Amino acid sequence: MNNIITWFSRSLRLGLSYKSLFILITMSFLSTFFEVFGISMFLPIFQFIRFNGDLELLVEDAEIWIYMINIFDYINIEPSLIILLISSFVLFVLRQFVTYLRIVYSSSVTQKIIQKQRNNMFSSYIKADSNFHDKLPVGNLVNIITTEVNSAVNGIMAPIELIVFSIMLFGYVFILLFISLEMTIASIVVLIIASRIPGAWIKMSRNIGRKLVHANTSTSEFLVSRLRSPRLVRLSGTESAEQEEYLKLTQSQRKLSVYSSILRAKTEVVMEPVVIAISLTFLYFSSSVLKLQIEIIGIYLVVALRLMPVVKGIVLQWQSVQRFMGSIEIIERRIDDMESSIEVDSGELELKNIKSNIKFNKVCYRYPTSIHDVIHNCSIRIGVGEITAIVGPSGSGKSTLVDLLPRIRIPTSGEICIDNKSLDAYTLSSVRKLISYVPQTPQIFIGTIKNHILYGKPNATSEEIKNAAQMAGIDLFVNSLPDGYDTIIGEDASRLSGGQRQRLDLARALIAESHVLILDEPTSNLDAKSEEIFRQSVMKIRKETNKTIIIITHHLVSISYADKIIVLNNGKIESSGTHEELIEGNSWYSSAYKIQENEAY
Repeated sequence: MNNIITWFSRSLRLGLSYKSLFILITMSFLSTFFEVFGISMFLPIFQFIRFNGDLELLVEDAEIWIYMINIFDYINIEPSLIILLISSFVLFVLRQFVTYLRIVYSSSVTQKIIQKQRNNMFSSYIKADSNFHDKLPVGNLVNIITTEVNSAVNGIMAPIELIVFSIMLFGYVFILLFISLEMTIASIVVLIIASRIPGAWIKMSRNIGRKLVHANTSTSEFLVSRLRSPRLVRLSGTESAEQEEYLKLTQSQRKLSVYSSILRAKTEVVMEPVVIAISLTFLYFSSSVLKLQIEIIGIYLVVALRLMPVVKGIVLQWQSVQRFMGSIEIIERRIDDMESSIEVDSGELELKNIKSNIKFNKVCYRYPTSIHDVIHNCSIRIGVGEITAIVGPSGSGKSTLVDLLPRIRIPTSGEICIDNKSLDAYTLSSVRKLISYVPQTPQIFIGTIKNHILYGKPNATSEEIKNAAQMAGIDLFVNSLPDGYDTIIGEDASRLSGGQRQRLDLARALIAESHVLILDEPTSNLDAKSEEIFRQSVMKIRKETNKTIIIITHHLVSISYADKIIVLNNGKIESSGTHEELIEGNSWYSSAYKIQENEAY
């Protein structure tokens, strides 16, 4: 009973509705109904043949013919062999028609649940907070969405097939009981014993299923990480080592899959000889001991042979449930993890613009897996319409500090205010709508130049696209291409130079027309010429818009023009001011700037 309740709760959680369950069970019942009565028609057919259609003799020999004659009288049809044969055939046709509908509907329900779960997993991942993203490898999620969701849904649908086979089993047993009570009881006892034989294999299937989930996950994680960096693998000369490691992973998958198939094959082959033995034993006793009529013996054998795939189906479906249990468990764990990690939006106010400033008041942040603050007691003021640069050595917490502004990460303590109101008071969507972000390494999806720019504003006009590209300083390059804005740039825009990718991503951020523009290490991967072009683009943006620009960088030469420069060191604000003030008053900034200036020349 507990297993049934657990299955119901799991299946409903994964998307199986009561309506679908009811329809599938109803179809199974109808299918069994038509088949049982179709087979049952064989008995009156054989009797009709044996007595040459003499109704009086048929009534005397078998009580069932009293009901048969009443039915024929009611529908005003004369009993005949052809009518009996057609009736049996019609019942079997109806059975096949309902079976067809059930198979199609079951497939439709299965695919709909798979689609729903894939969409839910992706949506939940996007909505989850950064702490969840930090700890879950992308390859793990890719395996779950592409492989384990299928297996999990098949796992929750397998018990429905168990119900189908069980209904058929009861129908066949009903016929057998009608024919011979003694032999039916004996057969049931033997079948129960036979069904216990594969018990150990079924239990092993659950363990193998869990191991296979782990093997699939490891392989996906390996693939995603390596396929991102083929150049690194080649230049490091580790092709052979990587191929060897991948071979081990795929061998593990293959062995576990084959072993799972072996367990299923063992279960499948052991059932048929048992049922056949029962049938042959019955044939002997029914003829030699019970002296049953030949038509009864024939029908019993037909039913027994029809019963064989049903009993085997019940055992195999139960084995499938166990085999897919690992997939169901990991899906449930990921759903629980994501649901508990969804970003909390407690804000009620809509932030439409920023009028005066952004303030960080004694803000601290600590990663969940750390025992130390990466941002400690930071208090800064960012003026509207100004260029503010946040600088410092690598690992000083610059990017983490800026992640707190759009609430990608939540401060451990302290408060961030916009126009003297806590950031928490505003809705997440309105805060993020006012912020555009250009990462150090542009994340560009497969598509055209136009597609990527539109990612910042899907409903933008062609004129807006061109204006954004012009302000980002990429319009001349785009216009020189044969297909212009419709040029396909490939994944991560690998066909473009570093500077072109950076300016293209800047156009994507600019078209959103947000109030705040965050540039994270925008020139770290650029040569001197590309850096100067990018700097000119930023100066143009400052001149032609009233955007608040925040630049995160360790490259000090490129931000000397900023209105305010904030020096962050070891998670603490060391000092702030203009370039000239810091050259005179901050030892780290002064020495780092002179070193970088000398390197530039």
